Amino acid sequence: MADAPKPIESLYVHVPFCAQKCSYCAFYSDASSGEIINRYVEALVREMELVAADLRPQTIFFGGGTPSILNLRQWGRVFETMERLNLLGAKEWTIECNPATVSADKAKLFRDLGVNRVSMGVQSLDPDLLERLGRIHSREMVFKSFDILRNAGFDNLNLDLMFAIPGQTIEIWRETLREALAMGSEHLSSYEVIYEDDTPLYAQLKAGEFDVDEDLACEMYDALTEEAHRAGFVQYEVANFAKNSHAPQVSPASLDDAEIPTCACRHNVN
Repeated sequence: MADAPKPIESLYVHVPFCAQKCSYCAFYSDASSGEIINRYVEALVREMELVAADLRPQTIFFGGGTPSILNLRQWGRVFETMERLNLLGAKEWTIECNPATVSADKAKLFRDLGVNRVSMGVQSLDPDLLERLGRIHSREMVFKSFDILRNAGFDNLNLDLMFAIPGQTIEIWRETLREALAMGSEHLSSYEVIYEDDTPLYAQLKAGEFDVDEDLACEMYDALTEEAHRAGFVQYEVANFAKNSHAPQVSPASLDDAEIPTCACRHNVN
């Protein structure tokens, strides 16, 4: 008789809603609407009921889109279903947040239910570049939301940055790195802008509104690795840097795993 299939231990949930579409984004997302999000939540509940028997999540990642755009009632519906189906208790549970959609009540709800990691989509701390990217948050919201999450008890926070943005100079990038690293997060993700088909940024590039400077992009990446290392981060993937805490959050499964910094995103490492 064949062995029973191993339960799924890493669970990704896509929340495909944003307040507005960013100019670089090619991920599937739709403009947020209360009724559509309600329908999505009910569909997610039904899907969890169908597959719960095959799940034993050790890592959970709610990505998007903008998962934090769901309101307290909608999150409550998701969480009560997960509790009923015995899907809580993952060793690492990440939710992606936009700084404009973080509130003290939402952060407390997340923490109370066992979410222990938040990835915040900062992208830039320069007001002009935030506008160029179509982001809905301001630089001030980044610092405020970071403090809200810390005050709610989160001790594993990721900041997500972008470089080689049209109009971004090496001086602007170094200043963004300096300010972001000074915030003291446990994790840093940073990606070079990719020009995907069917995005406004790609259309602007094809229209000749700006050029791609590969040498500048390489200089920015070098600045990233240099500044991250100086701030105590260990690079464990091309675009991911994490710190080592004094106590490992997850026991290493192997020698190779032991070399991964303790604050690395375990879901991504999987």
